[in-house]
Amino acid sequence: MIKSADKNTHGGATFWTEGGSAIGMGHMVRSLNIALAVISNGVPADFLVNDDAAVRSLLDEAGVTHRICDSGSTPAVGLVGDVVVIDTKKDVLSRVRALKDRGRKVVVIDNLCALEIADKTIIPSAVAWGLPPNDKILAGRDYVIIGEGFRRVKKQGRGPAHGFPLKVLVTMGGADPFRLTEKVLQALTGMDNIEVTVAVGPAKETTPELEGFAGGSPKRLRFLYDVKDMATLMNSVHIAFTAVGTTVYELAYMGVPSVLIGNYAEDRDTLAALDRTGAVVSLGVRDEVSEKMITGAVGAFLKDEKRYASMSERAAALTDGNGASRVAGVIESLMKAPV
Repeated sequence: MIKSADKNTHGGATFWTEGGSAIGMGHMVRSLNIALAVISNGVPADFLVNDDAAVRSLLDEAGVTHRICDSGSTPAVGLVGDVVVIDTKKDVLSRVRALKDRGRKVVVIDNLCALEIADKTIIPSAVAWGLPPNDKILAGRDYVIIGEGFRRVKKQGRGPAHGFPLKVLVTMGGADPFRLTEKVLQALTGMDNIEVTVAVGPAKETTPELEGFAGGSPKRLRFLYDVKDMATLMNSVHIAFTAVGTTVYELAYMGVPSVLIGNYAEDRDTLAALDRTGAVVSLGVRDEVSEKMITGAVGAFLKDEKRYASMSERAAALTDGNGASRVAGVIESLMKAPV
C-alpha cells in the first residue's frame, strides 16, 4: 500500500544510469536510444545520472531532461517516473527493492542481480545464452538496442564494396579506459593497403602516445573526435576494431565485421560467443593480444574477399534494429499495468 504522500506526480519513465571515462558511455547511449523511442511515442522520459561532463553533454544535445543523482542512493519519490529503468553493471538489488516498496515499476538492463523483484530484466545481446528460465527476462537479438540514426542511414544502402585500400575504423567506445586505441594503432601504422580512421570517444583521456599518433599521422591515418554521426562513419568502412559493448551491434547492423578486443577477463565468454556467430573475429582480452594478432586479422580480410562478404552478411543478420522500440513498448505496457 502506497501512502498518499508517496504517490507519484512525476509520470512517465525515468532512466537511471551512468557513464564517463572510468566506465565508458555504453550504458548512457543504450538508455538514451530507448528513452528517445519512449518519447517518440508521446510518453515523458527523463534521466538520473552521475555528474560527468560527457554524460551531461550527451543528454543536453539530445534535449532530454536530466538530474544528477548519486549512483549509490535511492532518490526521493518525486524524482522518478511510474517506471524506472536502471542500466548498470552494479549490484542494484537494494535500489530496486526500495523503488518497488514505493510503488514503482522497475526495468533492469543487462543485469540479473534483481531478477526476482524487478518487473522486467532486459538482456540486449544476440548471444544471450545460458540464462535462467524466467518469464521476466527478455533477451536475444530482438532486444539489441540500435539508435534511430543507424536505421536511417542503413536505408540508404551498404557502404563500399571490398577493395583497396581496405578502410579500417578503430572505435573503442566513449572512454577506452585501457587504451586499446593506442594498442591497435601501434600495430596498424606500418601496414600497406589500408586506410585507418580513429573515432576518439567523448570521455577518452588524452595520452602522449595518442597525441603522437595524431600529430604525426600519415595520410592514411585520420582522427575524428566526439563523432555525432557514427552511423554514417560506420557505413563508410569495411571493418572495425572495437571492444565488447553496444558498438559491436551498431557495426553489425550496418554490415561491418568487427575485430574484437576485450577490456576485462569477464568478457571472455561474450567474446567467444560473438566469434561463433561468424560476424566478428575475437582476438581475446587486451593483455593477450599481440601486434601480430592485430595485423593478422586485417591481413585475412585483405586477402579473402569471400570471407569478408560472408562475415558482412552474418553481421547484418545479428539484429533487425527494432530493439529500442520493443523495449519502449515493454515500458509503456508496465505503465498501464496495475501496481
